[in-house]
Amino acid sequence: MRISAADAADLAEGAALLGAGGGGDTTHGAALMRHALDRHGPVRLVRADELAPDAWVIPVAAIGAVSVMVERLPGDTEFVAAVRAMERHLGVRAAALHGLEAAGINALLPVAAAAWLGLPLVDADGMGRAFPRLDQTVFDLAGLPPAPLALAEPSGTQMIITAPEGASLERLARAVLPALGGWAATAQWPMRASTSRRHALHGTVSRALRLGRALRHARRHADERDRALAHMNGRRLGTGVVIEVRQRGGAAHTGTVTIENTAGRRTLRLDMADEYLLAIDDGVVTAHVPEIIALLHARTWRPIFTEEVAVGQHVDVLAVPAPAALGDPATRRLMGPEAFGLDLPDDLVTAGGGGGARPCA
Repeated sequence: MRISAADAADLAEGAALLGAGGGGDTTHGAALMRHALDRHGPVRLVRADELAPDAWVIPVAAIGAVSVMVERLPGDTEFVAAVRAMERHLGVRAAALHGLEAAGINALLPVAAAAWLGLPLVDADGMGRAFPRLDQTVFDLAGLPPAPLALAEPSGTQMIITAPEGASLERLARAVLPALGGWAATAQWPMRASTSRRHALHGTVSRALRLGRALRHARRHADERDRALAHMNGRRLGTGVVIEVRQRGGAAHTGTVTIENTAGRRTLRLDMADEYLLAIDDGVVTAHVPEIIALLHARTWRPIFTEEVAVGQHVDVLAVPAPAALGDPATRRLMGPEAFGLDLPDDLVTAGGGGGARPCA
């Protein structure tokens, strides 16, 4: 399979949905991806088992504030520099790139980076949705070494950071971001193709494309939204009007959203912290992270990011299953409600909030 510039809109839509309200606005990422593919040609999307077992694959992503990226736009310089710095440090040559987070803007940037570097992209990632931290990956859960981490920023600064475990590496990377201008391109979790085969979440890039196509079709044909939702293996948690947005700690993307549900005038509450994490319908938990909770404009069916949600919006609330591997009890400390300070009874967490264990679209 090849990803071309014509796929940018679908990938951006699917990535926004999988962002669960976070992951960054995909509009600028789609434009960047489209430009890279127009200039360098389509990128080959491959399975890890199509590569030699000892071939090196390098996950790439952006870290930092997406709002700053709009002011200091990403380009080929940073991502090429991050990958080359990783190769020099390890004394290897990358055979392919790999996604770290197949959601939000970080689902689009690896495609552009693969075009800039002339490499294939593995149809896999480490999160299967958006998470706020670099260490919230199945790679960390598998005990893979996260270091070295290569950082490169637009003015030319490059940095290699090493640390014994993912959480420490995450803290160090965040600490240096202000000195790097607020965001940087990263190359992290370098691994052999055989390691990717064993531990990565596979088919996540092509899944984002399929979800994007379904979402765009539903936007053009409102009477087929239920069919599109079934195609996503998703479910509608509620439809209504936002009546309150309560912030915590002064952050626009952290707090609670209260929705008056038009079906029976029930109240639906969403907890958010970078992403939508928890849905409670009249006191009953109906979905929780790692399941993907998406808030969509009721008329346009465009995803609403956590920093955009506002009183008076007419919305649909959807739940789309995360990759099955994220439903494993072992992931709770890193990717479940516990990782965000949400104290839920074990039976609710194990049940995935009513739908988290179903297969992905």
